[in-house]
Amino acid sequence: MQPVSYEILKHMKPAFLFILLGILLPWHSLAQEPFALATDHVSLRLSFDFPGETLEGQCTLKITNPSDETIDRIPLLLYRLMPVSAVTNEAGEAIGFSQQVVSFDGFPRWQVNHVLIEEPVGPHETKTISIDYGGYLLGYQETGMRYVTDRIDPAFTLLRLDAFAYPVVGIPDIAFLQRHMTGNLFSFEVEATVPDTLMVANGGILASVTHDGTGSSTYRYLSKQPAYRIDLAVAPYNKLEAGPLDIFYLGDSLAAARIAGHGQRAWEQYRSWWGDLSGSNRIAIIETERGSGGQADETCILLPEEGFSDDSDFQYLYHELSHLWHVKIREKQGISPRWEEGLATFTQVLADQCLNPGREGLLDRDVRNTLARFRRSLERSPLLRETPMIDYGNDGLTSYSYTQPMLMFSLLYDWLGAEVFHQAVGGFYQQYQATGASTCDFTDYWERLVPDEPLARFFNDWVYTTAYTELILGGLSPEEMIRHYNEGTTTD
Repeated sequence: MQPVSYEILKHMKPAFLFILLGILLPWHSLAQEPFALATDHVSLRLSFDFPGETLEGQCTLKITNPSDETIDRIPLLLYRLMPVSAVTNEAGEAIGFSQQVVSFDGFPRWQVNHVLIEEPVGPHETKTISIDYGGYLLGYQETGMRYVTDRIDPAFTLLRLDAFAYPVVGIPDIAFLQRHMTGNLFSFEVEATVPDTLMVANGGILASVTHDGTGSSTYRYLSKQPAYRIDLAVAPYNKLEAGPLDIFYLGDSLAAARIAGHGQRAWEQYRSWWGDLSGSNRIAIIETERGSGGQADETCILLPEEGFSDDSDFQYLYHELSHLWHVKIREKQGISPRWEEGLATFTQVLADQCLNPGREGLLDRDVRNTLARFRRSLERSPLLRETPMIDYGNDGLTSYSYTQPMLMFSLLYDWLGAEVFHQAVGGFYQQYQATGASTCDFTDYWERLVPDEPLARFFNDWVYTTAYTELILGGLSPEEMIRHYNEGTTTD
């Protein structure tokens, strides 16, 4: 079977909801405005009515105002068919609130329950509130986000940020989501009560499983480290523990064993290239239904059935695992261009070639095919020709973050060699994994590491301007592009 093409991969794998938003919508000025409230901790308690296809939840939020101004009301986002029934403070006293189903500013097809809690939060003050809510979960496919098929179903239930299946501090504005949502990290505790025939899967630490003797069990998970999202799946799962991997699978034990073997080999390969991961040493890989979108954070990988059960292609898995070694990119201005997707796309093919016999030449063929496709994209799109990669997030072009940076990283790999390439990727992770970094931090790191090569000019061409397009549209091969930089040729 041929490797999954990157054009296909970008559609089947919306790595995060906010990458997809970057594909669909341009950034605007509101994204630069600060948002004063931050979530410090989330405690979520859930029960399910599977025949009625509904859930009931209580979500306790610890919220801090790090600003010097009082925030008059706490805004929340929740799924459009999940009304709030009560809000209380830490003392259990009722708090007033309003709620209304509204469309997102900048994306009118996307509706959400916008809840406003009448609770002021003073400067540098922390408040704890509890929200009782419940209702239906029917996905967001009408918005064009076809992978969000989340629902309440005993065969497979998925609760995640992408559907706002639990209350989230925020406002219904696309630019707000792009700018702020992924940067707010919090600890969490989740309790979910389900029938004994089902299992609850999550990337946290399984603190307990309590059986009530009447056919129900309550799973309690604690976060391993701060995260910006909670992913929870309920299904008749089986669980396989394999080295650092906890694999939740839906029935195919042979597929789970293959994922375990290839996952452990890729894990060890990445460790040898880039060093140890920070934080938890265990990762949950959770099989989800076909078409539900692959996603990864520091402790959990959601791997849809098409990436879980294919016995001849593990690039989906390699891609998601490599994200664990990526630094959170937070630009000082504007929105991240998501070049990490191109790095993961390059890595998945490199890992496939290194780990599996008979794959010699795979990377070279894939790079040349990607180059040809991207050249055609440049020919068709004036906006792409005029937009530097650093502005892909700002201008809604992150669909190309899988391809243009993939080509950039392939040139760096062939030009500087594997040892220097991995030293740069791994060293950047080790230095910035705790704090996050900007794209400028990333290119500066490479330039300091390899001062004898013209990397400043290279990154100027490929990241900060569109000079690289002249090389691609001029029909240069990867070898000719590398010679172009080695010989000091200008693009003027």
